[in-house]
Amino acid sequence: MNKTVSFLGPDGFGSYEIDPTRSSLSRVDGPADTLVVPGFVDIHTHGAFGIDFMSAETAQIATLCEKLREVGYEGFLPTTVTASAADVKRAVSVLPDHPMILGFHLEGPFISTCFPGAQPQSSIVDPPIDISDWDAILSDPRLKLITMAPERPGALDLIRRLRALGVRISMGHTDATYLQADQGFQAGADHTTHTFNAMRPLHHREAGTVGYALCNDEIYSELIYDRQHVCREAAEVFFRCKPADRVVAVSDSTMAAGMAAGQTVKMWGLECVVGDRQVRLKDGTLAGSAITLLDAFRNLHADFGPETAIRACCLNPRRSISYNAPPTLSIEFDKNLEIVELVELA
Repeated sequence: MNKTVSFLGPDGFGSYEIDPTRSSLSRVDGPADTLVVPGFVDIHTHGAFGIDFMSAETAQIATLCEKLREVGYEGFLPTTVTASAADVKRAVSVLPDHPMILGFHLEGPFISTCFPGAQPQSSIVDPPIDISDWDAILSDPRLKLITMAPERPGALDLIRRLRALGVRISMGHTDATYLQADQGFQAGADHTTHTFNAMRPLHHREAGTVGYALCNDEIYSELIYDRQHVCREAAEVFFRCKPADRVVAVSDSTMAAGMAAGQTVKMWGLECVVGDRQVRLKDGTLAGSAITLLDAFRNLHADFGPETAIRACCLNPRRSISYNAPPTLSIEFDKNLEIVELVELA
């Protein structure tokens, strides 16, 4: 029996009729039975379901993989926070050899004290110029992405060094002016981290890092679309400025994702309060998010349509870190965007 599904197919997004007897599909008019998308790829997540990457053991990370698979994840980059080299080494040393773990994302410590967000300020340092305790981490072949501030002393040299190793560099937690952001780009940075958040904002006399991210069509720009970090109207500006293939949805999730609201947790030495799909320091500062990429997908689908959601959550993230393997997972949704089936692909 033929089945009609919505997905981003060879003729663009729309309804396609699948003929299983011929292994063929054709574009058709009218509504589809279900929506089918590739698995999610999250390049910025600190943990979820009560598990924090910086303090977890190997078995807990393996459990996290299982739980993220249940909500549609194909792969992800466990992401550090600003900490000592010793603490980061410990965190990456316990990463299991698991097909969902595509490497790791080093967020900090080479960031701006002006825009730390919830990053522990006491551990922020300048990029290393000579031999340092960070060398083993920076040369680790699993390092796929680093968030840093391009205006810090020694940052441009480190950007060039890491690009030569194949690492992607993201400008974030930064006070970079438009010119300094361009210098970072010219040195090799081609991402911005959670765009709008923890970076020099757009101003009519100095466009800042945000202005640079919006103007440079080659930059991959992360967006946390939990409707807390970025409002719908700002996201509208973002989507109008950025090419469709350069928007990368991220969860920036913490251990609070999947936890009940009202709980108090300690993350990275900081007391945090879990809210409704959000987590904040006690002073009200957002401390990462409490969503998964499934939540971001649903929000984007509702506010900007299915094609935007598919590109941002499923396709662009893998391209942004040169993850070129064919999808290994597909997600089938019903009309309420509830997961009907997860299909492992050969």
